[in-house]
Amino acid sequence: MSRSLLILSESPNLFDRVRATLRLDSRIIDSDDEVHCDGSAAPLTNIYPVEMTAGDWADRQSADSGMPDPTFMQTLIFECRSATWVAEVGALLAKGSETPIWFVDSADTAWPADRVDTNRVVLD
Repeated sequence: MSRSLLILSESPNLFDRVRATLRLDSRIIDSDDEVHCDGSAAPLTNIYPVEMTAGDWADRQSADSGMPDPTFMQTLIFECRSATWVAEVGALLAKGSETPIWFVDSADTAWPADRVDTNRVVLD
């Protein structure tokens, strides 16, 4: 699976919070090191932690998205090919989180998790 975006938050336990929120949805399968959908009940999906450094963000263009500095945020990879499913998962995460969650797509556009535009989000 090659299409993906990043999930970011200032939450120190982002993966645990994402896992707890998404496991409430019967389409989500929770395993030790990732959360996923096998493609039978929802689009094929993998969500797992990734370590990012300040250097990984060095070339990122500053935008008017309002997203805090990503160098201080926890990061997950969200592999999926469906923009509609990305938006649905984003809404679930935003609803179940006490801290803002952001998605950064393949074009480096930052989206508040509950406001992903399915016509504009880039999943390359």
